[in-house]
Amino acid sequence: MDLTAATEKARALAQGLYPHQVEGVAFLLGRERAILADDMGLGKTRQSIVALAAACRSGPYLVVCPASVKLNWKRELQAAGRAEPVHVVGPDAPPAAGFTGWIIVNYDLLKKHVDALKAFACPGFVFDEAHYLKNHRAQRSRYSRALLPEEGPPPIVHVLTGTPLTNRPRDLFPLLQLVRHSLGRSFLAFAKRYCDAHQNDYGHWQTGGASNIEELSVQLQGIMLRRRKDEVLNLPPKQRTWIDTDVPESVRDEINRVAEYLLDEDARNVRGNRNIGMISRARRKLAVAKTPQTIEYVQGAIDQGEKVILFSHSTHATRRMTRAFKDVCVTITGAVPASRRQALVDRFQDRTGTLHCMPETLGHEREHGLERGLNLRPRNLTQSGHGSLLVGCAVDTN
Repeated sequence: MDLTAATEKARALAQGLYPHQVEGVAFLLGRERAILADDMGLGKTRQSIVALAAACRSGPYLVVCPASVKLNWKRELQAAGRAEPVHVVGPDAPPAAGFTGWIIVNYDLLKKHVDALKAFACPGFVFDEAHYLKNHRAQRSRYSRALLPEEGPPPIVHVLTGTPLTNRPRDLFPLLQLVRHSLGRSFLAFAKRYCDAHQNDYGHWQTGGASNIEELSVQLQGIMLRRRKDEVLNLPPKQRTWIDTDVPESVRDEINRVAEYLLDEDARNVRGNRNIGMISRARRKLAVAKTPQTIEYVQGAIDQGEKVILFSHSTHATRRMTRAFKDVCVTITGAVPASRRQALVDRFQDRTGTLHCMPETLGHEREHGLERGLNLRPRNLTQSGHGSLLVGCAVDTN
């Protein structure tokens, strides 16, 4: 389909979509295989649903995604008004032969069900959160590629990710394989050109770097579309504000001792892996020490009818916050099954004056967000902010 025809068709399907989503639908309709790499929260799921249903007259359609977002996909299909049946694989087995709706399966179940899923000969595929496929030799990547037919009519393939893959080109290679891009034919050739590949003293190839990024971006223009929030949405900027807290002198002394050890190279080398335990204990005590003042601050926001999301690296502190706020608190941690998470998110978003306690690696709509202690991975702090401000949420995050 040429660009003009794809744009007109996208406009015809545009009811309820934002302008940037109409552009994204047109991009997907204009090619059989594509990578949609918009920022988290710009509605990649809805764009893919609309474009895939328009490009394929009938199913079945196969969605491969992490386990944590399978139920969200089912909900998005319902919100998009799709009348086709939806079957979620896990714990249920794949549907019976002749099923023509949407099949949703997580990456970790592909090894078990790949043959049964291939038998459906799906005309349309979606690989969501495709940055999970970082290693082209890993089982996830190999089984994902195995789903795509080698013969017959070429299927429609949408690869979705919110990660700026050009920052680490090596992670992009498995996605290029899925969309059958010419750069995805040889990893070594790709790594030499775009990953600053070189052999170390032991003869092993090091491919974690980046090179010729501008050239790579040009190569991707016809196959990948990426938009950032600040490019397509009129949202106020996020504001990060430090709030001073008082902590007991004993906790301050322990933090100072940890800092001294980390600055002393000789002591750091002697302790080795024990450093990790020492740092973890100090961070946990600090998080617990800040809990009373955090409760006071959060209570003030809730009393004004506002929503608060609390990000914490410490489960000890999270449990204390949950006990303090009881019925108005929704808590999601790694211990919460994926099947329950969407209902908890809905409860938080549908009620005013609620607190949502969660790790830094998750994020949803919020009016006030508190990060209790810095995550050791700066990327997680960034994701917590980006993931908290979704399409249609034009509020400050503090």
